[in-house]
Amino acid sequence: MTELTEVSVPTRHGEILCTPEFGRWLELAEATARRLDAVRVFGEPLGVLRAQARCELVGQARALLGRWGFAPPEGCNGPWVVTAHQPTLYHPGIWIKTWAVDLSAGRGATGLHVVVDSDECQAWGVRIPRRDGALRAVQRTLAECGEGVPFEAAPVPEEARWRAFCAQLRDDLKTLGLPELVERVFWAERAGLESLSPARHLGEFGAALRRRLEAKHRPVRYWEVTVSELSQTRAFRQFAGWIARDAERFRTCHNAALEEYRRQQGVRSAAQPFPDLRQEGDWVELPFWLVREGVRRPVFVRPGTRPVVSCEGKPLGELTDGGLEGLRPRAITLTLFLRLLVADLFVHGVGGARYDRVTDRVLQEFFRVPPPPFAVLTATFHLPLARHADPKAAYAAAQRLWLDLQHNPDRHLPDPAPARPLVEEKWRCIRALEAPDLPRSGRRELTRRIRAINEALRVHLHRRIAEVEAELEALRREVEEHEVAADRGYPFFLFDPEEVCAPLRAQEGVGCGR
Repeated sequence: MTELTEVSVPTRHGEILCTPEFGRWLELAEATARRLDAVRVFGEPLGVLRAQARCELVGQARALLGRWGFAPPEGCNGPWVVTAHQPTLYHPGIWIKTWAVDLSAGRGATGLHVVVDSDECQAWGVRIPRRDGALRAVQRTLAECGEGVPFEAAPVPEEARWRAFCAQLRDDLKTLGLPELVERVFWAERAGLESLSPARHLGEFGAALRRRLEAKHRPVRYWEVTVSELSQTRAFRQFAGWIARDAERFRTCHNAALEEYRRQQGVRSAAQPFPDLRQEGDWVELPFWLVREGVRRPVFVRPGTRPVVSCEGKPLGELTDGGLEGLRPRAITLTLFLRLLVADLFVHGVGGARYDRVTDRVLQEFFRVPPPPFAVLTATFHLPLARHADPKAAYAAAQRLWLDLQHNPDRHLPDPAPARPLVEEKWRCIRALEAPDLPRSGRRELTRRIRAINEALRVHLHRRIAEVEAELEALRREVEEHEVAADRGYPFFLFDPEEVCAPLRAQEGVGCGR
């Protein structure tokens, strides 16, 4: 189990959150592999099941990479370091996870990236900076997918639409005067054009585009597989069967782990980090989705030796060893499958690391397996947009000064002599307010009088107040611009891979004799 204090996203450019240190990953993964190989799950040796699952995934990954036009990695040696994410144009703090898996593969591990094409797509696009007088961020969308539609059911964009999307991004970036960013969009456009034909859906398009950009930098050394294909393996069907046959106990473990997580984290929403599993009569909700007619739907089961599955109130038949077409894992279930049957070290971002405390408890209580450790990795990278240091402190100081001018104008009078009678009256009122037996009506009257005196004193400061208000407005605009400049959410293809990998390389030798 990974012991975590509260993790938080780095705020400065080039900062990394990596726990444990990258240099310790292989050592930790090798120790985990030895422990898991000695465990039995539902009476079966886990080491044998893991070998079978990996063999199936490598076969699928080899076929997928071949269809995309990539040579497969060389062999499957050493411990398995695995990560997963949706195939979006995400920021480099997420991209660093695939680079970490790739670097691990270069150091003797087997790397695997799982493309979560079963997640809901909604809108596929990017936030991009542009300057129209002021610096601002705009949203550019390539595809609107609709509620409940997963990436695997969203179509590959048309070539003309992709070209127009990239042209819009270049137009935005040209306003910044940074030609290197415009050139990186050209690289992304070419990678996308090469990915259109081999991709079967939007999820594959996004994943193949990313891999092509990585391969442009250097040969990619990790395997890659989609959740929609992973779900067709015998290993996954066996895993789903374990849960379906004992769905009531799984639901109890799952919901108890969620309740404990919410209590520890002070979370009041029943939807966070994800909803409880429901029970409706004899039917128990499974931690899976069923993708039918291009939409994800919840699925229920009537537990038993040959569990019966239903969706939207319609029985679909028994869940047999042949599985159920369209069955996909939800977030926690995918992590359970990967950490139990595939990975020796699973690499999370901050969000996944938080909810995997729930996964740890389910591993312990349902599968009777001591939770293996996982790694947490994210980073912050900024585009070269900031024209000055962070102005928030200056803005806060100016705001404090403005408030003091409003409420304590007597402190700022250029010549206090003419206003001395008003100032003395104000302080008599303040001292009078301290009387313990002052009636409420007297308190209201004194407060009104203090406000009136402050207003009269501010007449002597109108020029100074106007100067501070002008400074505040200028600083407010600077703060807004700086927030846009320091946004960590811009798409990964605008960043230099060497810059993204640098913090990992700095940790490669930490705690490791390699």
